[in-house]
Amino acid sequence: MNFLMKDLMMREGSASNMRPTRIFLDLDDVLNQFTLWALQRVGCPVGPWSYELFKPKWGFDIVRAANALHPNEVFTEESFWGSIGRSVWACAPRSEHADELLSLCAAYVGRENVFILSSPTLDPECLAGKLEWIQDELPRWIQRQYMFGPRKWICANPRALLIDDSDVNVCSFRGVGGQAITVPRPWNSLHEITDDDFAYVTGQLNIAFSGEP
Repeated sequence: MNFLMKDLMMREGSASNMRPTRIFLDLDDVLNQFTLWALQRVGCPVGPWSYELFKPKWGFDIVRAANALHPNEVFTEESFWGSIGRSVWACAPRSEHADELLSLCAAYVGRENVFILSSPTLDPECLAGKLEWIQDELPRWIQRQYMFGPRKWICANPRALLIDDSDVNVCSFRGVGGQAITVPRPWNSLHEITDDDFAYVTGQLNIAFSGEP
């Protein structure tokens, strides 16, 4: 583990030193590769794992990224999301460590205490595609353990742990007393360690579960 990762792991911290009893997993860009997959599907010259092509300065703004990457298209919010149909949500490639992360979370808190927590767009096809992805890509034990909505902090408490790639979601979850782990991605505050994303998350999980029983 390099010094940068050690420093980030110490600084991320949590709002509680109690051991979590429930884990909420983000779907897009945690269990799957949605962002780069969607950019590829609208014609940007990227692949689902081309993190090196996503500039941190674009932040959590996929439309800005699309406009910077696409060779000739100029997107508005409406035109970009209007081109993301159900199949894009339903067919996003699974993240490299999705199975390991699910197994690790289940080992810590039990399968019955691991949930998918995801925010859909206003398009009903988005929600349908996410549900289709869950049914097709995840093990049967978690296929009905999901919650959808933009205000993830509503699930927070001192023994709840969120694993998410959005700095806003992580901060708001901690802000009302929950615990949270940021998954390193080019669009968040941990963009410097995307190559070590799973090692970072597992290290944070070890820290979270070394707290008070």
